[in-house]
Amino acid sequence: MKFKINQISASLQTAVSYQSLAVGEILFNENELAQAIFVIDYGCIKLVNYTNTGKIINHYLVRPGEYFSEVSLFNDVYVCTAVAELPTKIISISKQLFLQALDQDINLSKAFTEQLVRRLHHTKLLLELRGMRSARDRVLHYLHVITPPNQKIIDLDHPLKDIAVDIGITPEVLSRTLTKLQNEGVITRIKKKIILQSKFLTPGAM
Repeated sequence: MKFKINQISASLQTAVSYQSLAVGEILFNENELAQAIFVIDYGCIKLVNYTNTGKIINHYLVRPGEYFSEVSLFNDVYVCTAVAELPTKIISISKQLFLQALDQDINLSKAFTEQLVRRLHHTKLLLELRGMRSARDRVLHYLHVITPPNQKIIDLDHPLKDIAVDIGITPEVLSRTLTKLQNEGVITRIKKKIILQSKFLTPGAM
């Protein structure tokens, strides 16, 4: 369930603040003092960590209507760095006030819990995908998971660049893999739609 400002109490609404970020701008850094939980109004945030050698570890992308930095509710510092992938507007809510609201508002608590459960499932999927060595297997498994039940048409609601980040390959590799699958007759691509053909197989069936 996506966040809507009218889901929270009038008193909590008066406590929120807004911040606009340019592409590449950092909202918060790992180990910075955590004072708020955030929601995306529009745009996209990438959550990352940096190794001692400067390598970037991508976690996942956060999109409009989604909470992030939820760990900060029970942690003194942010555990990752948040970077704007697009021009982005952020809703900031004091973590202490948000925790009080969760205690007092069952509907807000249920909506927040539902989103956390869905994120946990999504994170599990990303771990499965990133554990596959073959880009072809990653793409096929991703398509299998996002295909609606008993259907063969997928509407891609995210740019290929975002999908590539999610499954841990470069946009160029994703594009080449999709082109190869289309040339093999496994899929057909029509703008933002992918149609699965009879040759389509999930990695486990290959």
